[in-house]
Parts: sequence; structure tokens; C-alpha cells
Amino acid sequence: MAYVKIIDGTVQIKSALEWAFQLISKGLVGGAVEITIGRHEEKRTPEQNKKGWPMWTDISNHLEWYGKKRSPRFWKEFLSSEMGESEIVPNANNTGFFVFGKSTSEMKVREFSELIELTYAFGSVHQVPWSEPSIAEYQSYKEAQQ
Repeated sequence: MAYVKIIDGTVQIKSALEWAFQLISKGLVGGAVEITIGRHEEKRTPEQNKKGWPMWTDISNHLEWYGKKRSPRFWKEFLSSEMGESEIVPNANNTGFFVFGKSTSEMKVREFSELIELTYAFGSVHQVPWSEPSIAEYQSYKEAQQ
């Protein structure tokens, strides 16, 4: 089991150290305890998620994939599976396969930004004519990155 404590100010350090001391003391009864300290990254925001949908819709409206029109949700999942954490498993009745990638709701802000860039690049390579909402959302995204 992992315990997480987010500290975003020096005033929280003392209580966090006391919290860690208590957990470590309890944990040592069962053996060695590992402590990891890292930089906290926020998960993607609903506003950030909103930016992808016009782009995935444009791709859906313009592109066929292996002879079929695909839904915006397909394109979101298809492109998110390109983010490096996808897995392929046999489906329940062994007649095919199920591929899944990292859930976009679990992505960090940085990861989701990479997904937006990947979506834009993929659509551009496939000559997707971007709609006004897609262009506006992408411009807004780019400005926020600067």
C-alpha cells in the first residue's frame, strides 16, 4: 500500500514529517520501508480535456481507419494508446484482442498536453481540415503553454 502526502508550503513540513514518522514506525514491524519523494504533478483538468474533443471530432468526420468511420471516442483512445502505456490482451471469448492505454482522466497535465500535440500532428499528417472550434482550442492550448 502506498501513502501519499502532498506538501505545497513550508508550513506543512513539520506535520508531514510527523505523519511519515508514524507510518514508518508502524510499517517497520513488517520489514523494511521504502520512502519516495517526488515532484507532484496535477492531473489533467476538465478544461484541458475539453480541448481534445473538437480535434477528435474533426478526425472522426474526415478520416476512415481500416475502411470504417470511427467515433471521436475511438480517436481519443486510439491516440492515447500511442502514449507508451498500452497493453494488448485477448478479449473475453478469445475471438479477438482488446487494446487499452492510459486513461486520459489519469493523465497528468504534461501527458495530456503531449496527447493534444500528438492529436494535432496525427490529424495534420492525415490532412484533416480543422474546424474553427479545433483551431480555437489549439490556439488557446498553445498560448497557455508559453
